[in-house]
Amino acid sequence: MAKDISFKTGRRTPTFFKLLRERYLKDGIGEGYITFKWEEWGKNSSIAVFRAVKNNRVVGWIFYDKKTSTIEEILTESTWKGKDPRPAMLDTLISRESLVAASLLKGDKEKYGLLLEYGFRPTLYTRRNGFDLVKMELSTSVLMKKTGAGKPFHAYRKKERVAVEKIPSTQTYDEIKTGLSNLIDRLGGLRRFVKPGQTVAIKPNVVSDHGYKDGKIVGGIVTDIRVVKALTEMVLGLASHVYIAEGASINRSATSKMFSHYGYDEIVALDPHKVSLVDLNTDRFIEKQVPGCKRMSSRKVPATLEMVDVIINVPVLKIHFAAISSLAIKSLQGAVPPIEKYMSHFFGLWQSLVNIHHLVKPKLTIIDGLTGLEDFGPVSGTPIKMDVLVGGTNPVAVDAVAMEIMGIDPKTSPPVFLAWMQGLGPLEKNKINVVGTPIEEVAKKFVQPAIDVSGGASFTIHADEACPGCKGYLHFVLSKLRRPDPQDPSRSIMDRPLEKKANIFLGPSTAQPVNPDEINIFMGVCQQHNAGLGTHMPGCPPHAEVITKAVFGLFPDIERPKYADETEETKLGKMLEEILEKSV
Repeated sequence: MAKDISFKTGRRTPTFFKLLRERYLKDGIGEGYITFKWEEWGKNSSIAVFRAVKNNRVVGWIFYDKKTSTIEEILTESTWKGKDPRPAMLDTLISRESLVAASLLKGDKEKYGLLLEYGFRPTLYTRRNGFDLVKMELSTSVLMKKTGAGKPFHAYRKKERVAVEKIPSTQTYDEIKTGLSNLIDRLGGLRRFVKPGQTVAIKPNVVSDHGYKDGKIVGGIVTDIRVVKALTEMVLGLASHVYIAEGASINRSATSKMFSHYGYDEIVALDPHKVSLVDLNTDRFIEKQVPGCKRMSSRKVPATLEMVDVIINVPVLKIHFAAISSLAIKSLQGAVPPIEKYMSHFFGLWQSLVNIHHLVKPKLTIIDGLTGLEDFGPVSGTPIKMDVLVGGTNPVAVDAVAMEIMGIDPKTSPPVFLAWMQGLGPLEKNKINVVGTPIEEVAKKFVQPAIDVSGGASFTIHADEACPGCKGYLHFVLSKLRRPDPQDPSRSIMDRPLEKKANIFLGPSTAQPVNPDEINIFMGVCQQHNAGLGTHMPGCPPHAEVITKAVFGLFPDIERPKYADETEETKLGKMLEEILEKSV
């Protein structure tokens, strides 16, 4: 990524308008649009003008809306004769602002081509004041590739403390409660987080019913109920009321059943007047503006989490086949309503997870590592006994330490990387003070899932530069086709001959050109620009149901597997279509 261009603050001046007007007239667009935008910018205090400087010379400008993280205009200095500086200007911008969007006139083919080549993709077409506009979002995969070796421009400046507490391998309830108390004491004691008479929400991970099958507990999938119970007992000594709050992500319509499934009535029985179970999927919701409006301008937050004085997040130490890990950052997916769980895949799951942390802010995070989950988590992995608790006040720092314990580079997790780059917390070891049990005493390298996106006899996957999100979800669906074909059990369904050769394209760039005479399926935001050339699976990464529908469409006689309740997913899909229609 180019590093030879710096930004200095500029101002809107008549000279700029003249340059912009000349540029639009030169490209045969006319001056109506830029006149409209110039007046609009004058009323918008969040518009920043960046002067791009190279070797002490101004080479161009970017008009950037800080409130919506949107490039409104990018312009080269008129007398510049060298290589087009705009890609390097974009490099400088994303190193500062991370994931950004761009707004432009639909007919501006030159600028569209520039942004497309860089890694932006068209995601929304609108009409305002008689002008047809297109919004383009930067590919998350492109962002990670370009900025992965860098450091956050808006660096996190505090030094965070993260506590690690080894639990005896016998894991008795008293040992767990003592370890939990020790962990919290290392962070300043419970009274640092909960004042007498305050209300507290404890948010465990109760993603699905997979953690208790056939009368047996399967560790590492959901938060160990003993950790939640011990924490509740401790908090009850100070709090006026404790809410155990969660919104299941897979069994979305059955969170209350999940509470019963895992025995949460036992926790309520500690003090029925002061302990309540709350299904966040059916709670009342309050809409809140997202700072920076990256990918989504607002999110709905459960009223319970807005009402309480203190939130304590209690995720599990586990792998996620697409997010790499499912820890503090990922856990708050359970704190948004079902439609937004579905929508977040469409607009950008990884950024959405960062966004929710701006709105729902746990005062304390405690990762349950009594039993972790390696391989194909978050629900189908292999339990691994870890005997550890990890806690802290900053979710990024806590995830960094937890992933070090798991033997994983935290920068490889898209949501953790984005949170770090956007200044939500530190990943740098010199900014994290680890107290308690040394990491090396509890560390075990977790087995990563073997992601297979290979194709079949008539079925080719083109996954150049795709991020782990799309690869992981595609693997999840393709694995259902790697079984004997009912038409010919000597081969897999994947190897069934098709009437036409089929292709699935994912990632921002592919070496293979699109052949219009073949069946072409395009996956995610990275391939949004090719949507008109075949079947497009929208999302970043697309939801498993969206991928299943498209891929299984190649084999219409094969029954589609259900990711969740089919009626529920269909309902959510229709709700999303209605939302998108209203936004155009």
